[in-house]
Amino acid sequence: MFTLDQLRFTLGQRCLLQASALDFAPGKVHGLIGHNGSGKSTLLKLLARQMQPTSGRLSLDARALSEFGNREFARAVAYLPQHLPAAEALTGRELVAFGRYPWHGLLGRPGAEDEAAIERAIALTHTEAFADQQVDTLSGGERQRVWLAMLLAQGSRYLLLDEPLAALDIAHQIEVMELVSHLSHTLGLGIIIVLHDINLAARYCDRLVALHSGKVLAEGAPDEMMNPATLKDIYGVEMQVITPAHGQQQIAVPV
Repeated sequence: MFTLDQLRFTLGQRCLLQASALDFAPGKVHGLIGHNGSGKSTLLKLLARQMQPTSGRLSLDARALSEFGNREFARAVAYLPQHLPAAEALTGRELVAFGRYPWHGLLGRPGAEDEAAIERAIALTHTEAFADQQVDTLSGGERQRVWLAMLLAQGSRYLLLDEPLAALDIAHQIEVMELVSHLSHTLGLGIIIVLHDINLAARYCDRLVALHSGKVLAEGAPDEMMNPATLKDIYGVEMQVITPAHGQQQIAVPV
């Protein structure tokens, strides 16, 4: 699993993240929550090796992340940034195929195993209808599903998703979270996802990690975190937690 020990990241004189101990297990959806600037994306970028910690240790399966080669690390961890790269003139299938780069390199020829991984990823994300369409012509929700298919084709054990719901309407947000939860629980993937909507986080995540001013404020199961006192500490806003009569997930609403 991913483990963090006495992790610290500073920029100049400013400490952007400080975490004494955290772990992220496979087979679960871990939601990173908190206000803007709380350190969520910084933590995700450190896990993705997009940035290097100032001090402390980051490890995967008891092995320091710095010990992994680039392609070896990509076979274990896939990262989707908040701002997606351009996919000009690429079809859905061509984009998904890029996920196989860590396995055959830039000049290697894709083989039967690569083709099978691509088709499996497309099937798992139900993106068959977009396989031959240009990615830039798809809606926001459709594009997110194709990018998720690319991560699945990569064959990694961990998916790191930075605000994948940004700019999506509520219907597509639910669609993407349903897919993320299903993939984690059926394939045993560890998924670490940055979310702003506390209700979607509580509904679809197995565990929540709340950050505030670069520090871990609270962590635990959604049922443990969904209470007015904890939510006030996280967001600085009075919230009421309502349990619907039909017994579904609790809902937090500002007072």
